[in-house]
Amino acid sequence: MAPPEAKVKVMILRLDRDITLGDMERICDIILRYRSRGYAFSILDLGAVHHVDSLGLRPLSRIAKEQRAAGGRLALSGISGYLQTLFQGVGVYEDFQYFTNFSSGIHAIRAEHQVTNLDIAVIHGKNLATIH
Repeated sequence: MAPPEAKVKVMILRLDRDITLGDMERICDIILRYRSRGYAFSILDLGAVHHVDSLGLRPLSRIAKEQRAAGGRLALSGISGYLQTLFQGVGVYEDFQYFTNFSSGIHAIRAEHQVTNLDIAVIHGKNLATIH
C-alpha cells in the first residue's frame, strides 16, 4: 500500500478493433514502454474488441506476470464472453484481473492502494504504430 500522498500511475489503452498478432506485439511494447516511465498499472479496455489472435495471448500473459512481479498489474476491462472463453482455452485467463469497464479498474486501484493522487494516461489505440 502506498502512502495516500503518493502518486500511482495508471495507463489505459482503449482498443476499438480486433487484435492481430502484430497488434499484440505493439501492445506489449506499449505496456513495457509505459512501465519504464513509471506506469506500474495498465488496463487494456477490450470493450470494442470482438476477436484477439490467440497466438498473442501468451506474450501478453508474460507481460502481465512481469507487471505483477514489478509491483503493478495488467488488467483487462470490457471483455466479452467469447474473449473470456478464448483466454481460458489458451490457458491464460487466470493471469489477469478483470473489470467490467476501465473506470471500475481505476476505482479498484485507488481503493486497494488507498491513494487519492492518480496519474492516468488514456491512450486510444486506433493506430498502435504511432503510440510512443
